[in-house]
Amino acid sequence: MSECVETAARVGAIRWNTRPLRRRSQARLVQEYLRRSALWRLELGCGGWPFFDIAHLVDPGVRASEDVVAGATAALPDFATFYVRRTVEWALHFAALTDAGTPLPDLPDPFAPLLRVYERGDGVNYTPAGFIEVDGLSVPRGKADRYSGIRPLEGLDEESLLAIDRAG
Repeated sequence: MSECVETAARVGAIRWNTRPLRRRSQARLVQEYLRRSALWRLELGCGGWPFFDIAHLVDPGVRASEDVVAGATAALPDFATFYVRRTVEWALHFAALTDAGTPLPDLPDPFAPLLRVYERGDGVNYTPAGFIEVDGLSVPRGKADRYSGIRPLEGLDEESLLAIDRAG
């Protein structure tokens, strides 16, 4: 199965807002997205950080098919925010780069942490005050330079994330 189709299937399987609150790990996943997004922005020298179409900057000619994007975004609930919709679309385009064999910098998948947030039942929103909301918490946007230097999240698997919740 292609990376793009697999990502779309993951989005289609999400059960939104059916999970218990996981505040600490959800906020840490958003921070990990900000870290990865900052690394990509610094590598590419541009981008509307923190939310931007990284695949378009890498190779604007490689895109997920319109059918795959339409199917994945149609699976999103009516209450999905603008940023959930856009990041799902951009994650699909990023996956299309892998499928096309596009050479990529040695950086982590920027959208993997957000997909984990979504798979765990939550969405994100960007507020006019400059915060990213997730699971009732506000994570400060801050600056890309700051986030590029934070400690990477050790694991995106469920066990690692639950350990974060238990610790806090």
